[in-house]
Amino acid sequence: MERPDFGIALIAVGLLAIVIGYYRRWKRQRPVADGPEGEAYRVYTRVFDRTATAAELPELLRYASPDADRGFLVRGDEEWRAQIERATAIYDALSLAPDLAPDTADRLEDTAILPLVDQSGSMRGERMAWVAAGTRRLAEELAQRGGNVAIAGYTTAGWHGGHARQQWLREGKPSRPGRLCALLHILYRPFDAAAFDVDGWHQMLNPDILRENVDGEALEWGAACLRERTEQRRILFVVSDGAPVDDSTLSNNGPSYMHRHVLNVRDKMQSAGDIELLAFGADYRVPLYYPVSRDGHDATALVESGLALILR
Repeated sequence: MERPDFGIALIAVGLLAIVIGYYRRWKRQRPVADGPEGEAYRVYTRVFDRTATAAELPELLRYASPDADRGFLVRGDEEWRAQIERATAIYDALSLAPDLAPDTADRLEDTAILPLVDQSGSMRGERMAWVAAGTRRLAEELAQRGGNVAIAGYTTAGWHGGHARQQWLREGKPSRPGRLCALLHILYRPFDAAAFDVDGWHQMLNPDILRENVDGEALEWGAACLRERTEQRRILFVVSDGAPVDDSTLSNNGPSYMHRHVLNVRDKMQSAGDIELLAFGADYRVPLYYPVSRDGHDATALVESGLALILR
């Protein structure tokens, strides 16, 4: 009787080991399914969440996430300088329709307005440049009409969950952990500012800010800022280029987890009725999340849409 070829058997064993390895990796990385409708939104940890002013950003970005250790921070500031130049050129070239000039009928006294900008990774490059330019011009136009205007942005403190996900890994990866990343909310221009802070606006263009976006909690944060105001009319104006996304959260809680939360927060805000929720979609239609919204593809569209929605 012929003996089996030892080389073939060895190859077969090797192939089996590869298949088993791929299976284990697939099982480990396979996203979980959605939970039931009405599942409560949870947060694994808030320890690493950060709220910062523009002046605090340079120092904060060095330690708020493990991105530097993993090589995810941009080396040097050439890209940042180029982005500032790009956005400044767009801002300087902005021209609005003549009928949008300030008018006595458009006065916004006793009105607090907070443009809240999505600063996720998909905003990188030209889109962030024209959004920043348009947001700056919109804030100035609203202030000329008597509005009290702040500017804020929302992102995450690091890619892939940052320190929050690292803590979850150390603690044995409990299932369905809830939001599994560290938030970063940034106030670029505070309410009651006497003049526009160009240095703060430059910070808005730092490419190291652009990570992921947890829109539901950003809306809650923006609403909380406005509820501290004494103005009779309060407006949250969201600028977004897409659905909420954080890979760590979605892969461990289900693909609709963050989507459901945004809708829940939106519905509660609309029911409360104390804050007007308006939105502009940057290269993206947003009525699924924001019924009172417009969209467009450049800074002029952002400014004109913002004015039309707020002055309507």
